[in-house]
Amino acid sequence: MSCALLAQQPGEVLPPCVRGEFDLHQIHTGRGNALLIVTPRGETILVDAGDVPDGRPLEVGPRRPDASRPAGAWVAHYIRRLGYERLDTLVVSHYHDDHLGGVKDLLANLPVTRLMDRGDHPPPPAFPVVGRYLVERAKHKAYRPIRAGEALITAEDFEIRTVAANGHVWTGRDASAASAFPPDWQELPAELHPNENHFSVSFRIRYGAFRYFAGADLIGVVLDGLPEWHDLETPVAKVTGPVDVAVLNHHGWLDTTNEFFLRTLTPRVAILPAWHVSHPDHGVLRRLKSPRGPRPDLFTTTLLGAPAAIFRYLGQPFRNTEGHIVVRVAPGGKEYRVFVLDATREDGRILSVHGPYAAKAAR
Repeated sequence: MSCALLAQQPGEVLPPCVRGEFDLHQIHTGRGNALLIVTPRGETILVDAGDVPDGRPLEVGPRRPDASRPAGAWVAHYIRRLGYERLDTLVVSHYHDDHLGGVKDLLANLPVTRLMDRGDHPPPPAFPVVGRYLVERAKHKAYRPIRAGEALITAEDFEIRTVAANGHVWTGRDASAASAFPPDWQELPAELHPNENHFSVSFRIRYGAFRYFAGADLIGVVLDGLPEWHDLETPVAKVTGPVDVAVLNHHGWLDTTNEFFLRTLTPRVAILPAWHVSHPDHGVLRRLKSPRGPRPDLFTTTLLGAPAAIFRYLGQPFRNTEGHIVVRVAPGGKEYRVFVLDATREDGRILSVHGPYAAKAAR
C-alpha cells in the first residue's frame, strides 16, 4: 500500500516513501535552500544546504526547528530521520551562502557519496563562505562539475535533466546545451556581466506523467536597464515546457517569475523556499494570482511578518504559512499529494494535506 494512503491526516507522522513512490522535500531551516529528492528507486539527492549568518534579526525569521544546531546539521538530521544513513549525491546549485553555507555542517553529520556543483567556469566569487566550501570540496574524492543538458539520472520512466548551468541552457536534444549569453560577454564592462544567480544549476524532473522544475536562483526579470539576455527564465522555460510543480526561482524575488515563464510552465503547484522578508516580491505574487495566469496552489516554507501584512488584501494567497513542503508522487507518476510538515518539530508531523492532484500528462 502507498505511504500516502498509510498516513495522510494532520497530526500523524509522514512515513518515508516506499519503493516506486517519488518524494521531493523542500526542507525549511529558516536559513536557506535545501531540496531532498528521493527517487522511485530509493536514490537520495540533495540540492543545496544553505545557511545564512545570524545578525539580521529584522530580515530573517527564527531557525527551524530551533537554534540548537546549524542549518546543515538540521538538514542531515532530517535525512537521517527518514532512514537514510548516507546521501547518494549532493548538488550545490551556485555559490551563495543561502545555498551552500551549511555544506560543511551537513558533511560533518552525513556521509555523501558524490558531490557536484557548477564548477569553476566562470570562477566562483571570492566570498569567505565560498572559500570554506571549496576547502570541503577539495577533500571530497568523488567530486565533479555538472553540465547543462546532462541527465543526472535517467531510466525509462524517470529522469533528472540539468536544463541550465553557468548560463548554458539545454537545447532539448540529447545532452547538448548552448550559451544564453553573447560570446564576448566577459569582455563587456563589469556592470553588464551576469551575476552568480545567472549561473544556477536548474533541473527538470520527469516521472511517468509527472513533471517538476527547480531553478535555484535563475533570473527572469531584467532590472536597471541591463541587456535582455540577462533573462534566463525565458530560454529555460522553452525547453522545460509545462510542469505539475515548480519551485519559484530566487525565492520569488523581484527579478524572477516573468509572465512567459509562468504561461509556459503553467504549474498546478508552486513552492516558495522563503527565509527573508523580501520573499516573495509583491509583483511576483500578483503575477501568480492573476486571473490571466495559471493561478497555482501556493505553498511556502515561511511567510514572515512584513510580506504577510502586505499581502493581506489578497486574502490568504498561500495554502500554508510555514513548514517543510513534501510532494509525494504515486507509483507511475499519475498523481501526487502535497504534505505540509511542522518545521518546529523533529518528527515530521503533518500539518495539512493537499490533493490528490492528477499529473497533467495523465489527464
